[in-house]
Amino acid sequence: MMLSEIIIANKITTDQFNQINNLWNQEYPKNLNNRFGKLLDGINTYEHHLSVNDTNEIIAWAVVFLRDEEFWFSILVHSKHQGKGYGKMLINSLKQKHNKLNGWVIDHNNDLKVNGDPYRSPMQFYLKNGFKVIPEERIEADIISAVKICNFA
Repeated sequence: MMLSEIIIANKITTDQFNQINNLWNQEYPKNLNNRFGKLLDGINTYEHHLSVNDTNEIIAWAVVFLRDEEFWFSILVHSKHQGKGYGKMLINSLKQKHNKLNGWVIDHNNDLKVNGDPYRSPMQFYLKNGFKVIPEERIEADIISAVKICNFA
């Protein structure tokens, strides 16, 4: 069942932090484990967008934050809820307040998640939702290989 409400919060509770951290560790490549807490280090302006089920379990999460005078975002949807519209709902929620969004996207399927499953690049999702790839802007590091995307020309 599709949820229509998104909780928007500038601060999250300890329980919400722990749930997002667990979701992060489950869904992102294992090289990025326990890095959720570092995502917003040094960031003063940010906003969490949460989609929760009827037992207050976070099934999808996004954050938008101001870094170097640009709005950036990160998004996660629990694997058992992917393909059901939650990601699109969160992207649309972010776009309601921010018409220019930037993100880093892993653009390959070479990484493994903690459970041993391959991490599937969400690139097609972003392209379907109006984002463009900026191929000349990449992160190449031991823990991540990703390309910049944005939703503006």
